[in-house]
Amino acid sequence: MTKSSRRSRGFTLIELLVVIAIIAVLIALLLPAVQGAREAARRIQCTNNMKQLGLAIHNYLDSNNALPPAAQGGIMRVYMNYTGYSFLLPYIEQTNGYNLFNFSLGQYSGGTSYQGWSEWGNSTGYALQLGMFLCPSNRATGEVGTTASNGWSVPKAAVTDYLFNGGANRYVVKGYGETSRMGPFGIDTATRLAEIQDGTSNTFLMGEAAGGNQRNRFYASGTTNRVCLPLAAYSSAGPVYYDNLMFMAYGRSRTWTVGGAPARIIGGLVARTVDSVGNAYAVNDCGGESYTDAAEPAPGFPFPTSAQRLPNFRSAHPGTTNFLFGDGTVRNVKDSISPTVYQALSTMGGGEVVSSDAM
Repeated sequence: MTKSSRRSRGFTLIELLVVIAIIAVLIALLLPAVQGAREAARRIQCTNNMKQLGLAIHNYLDSNNALPPAAQGGIMRVYMNYTGYSFLLPYIEQTNGYNLFNFSLGQYSGGTSYQGWSEWGNSTGYALQLGMFLCPSNRATGEVGTTASNGWSVPKAAVTDYLFNGGANRYVVKGYGETSRMGPFGIDTATRLAEIQDGTSNTFLMGEAAGGNQRNRFYASGTTNRVCLPLAAYSSAGPVYYDNLMFMAYGRSRTWTVGGAPARIIGGLVARTVDSVGNAYAVNDCGGESYTDAAEPAPGFPFPTSAQRLPNFRSAHPGTTNFLFGDGTVRNVKDSISPTVYQALSTMGGGEVVSSDAM
């Protein structure tokens, strides 16, 4: 009996290339889905962060019968002491972090304390970074360390990707400017719930204002015709960092030593939906430098000398930005939202009627 042997047939080169091409196509189709799933998970975490902050704000409200200020003032309400983020710490189970701050520290002039946040005794608290204040789509840590003029330094300053809502007024001091277009938060404010006349479900409390240099490399120059400039090109004295330093109550640019070299840090504590001259400040517009000078009348400094320049709301989420509303809900606002609707949602007493599908 003869046995016939069969030769095993291998892949030809063409067949192998076809298989590789099919695998490459499948991977190319799969990657966007994986990235989309990861971004969806990060957005859920970001939403949860804001919900926790909303709960903290309402617990503070229950205890104090008013919302915290975005910043606590001092002389002329410019050289400020402490921020609303400091005051929220006990309400997010960070009592130990709150106790790091010595609120009695400060410099004094005419019996008024100011600049207490920058005292050496508060440097440990100043570096206290909490993940709840960071959007995971943007970053996981602070970006810059600082060295202040009084000698204390921190390797990474505490920062936030969520800013208080200052509304659509050109000022964030209660009683000045377009008062009906104020937001719930500002300098030395203590807003009661009854003052949110537009309804808590129609008024922002906070919104995303992504800081850091990795995803936000631009700075707004100009007012009515803003242009976005690269941060590195903004200052001849050294690099510029756009960030929201959570416990720096100035809420405006500072020249500090970063990494052993002079640098400027710009950012804010409160964001707004109009620029300093009242023009629409769109979602995800390039971020502006914050100036809170001339905040109240003083001898030789009649108010107002100029409108205040503040950052806008922006996020690292494609096409949308998360906002915390007064009723505790967190909702997505599209980049394409109408400026009129956007500003109406930022005011607490404008009397606007906003449709539920307008966002």
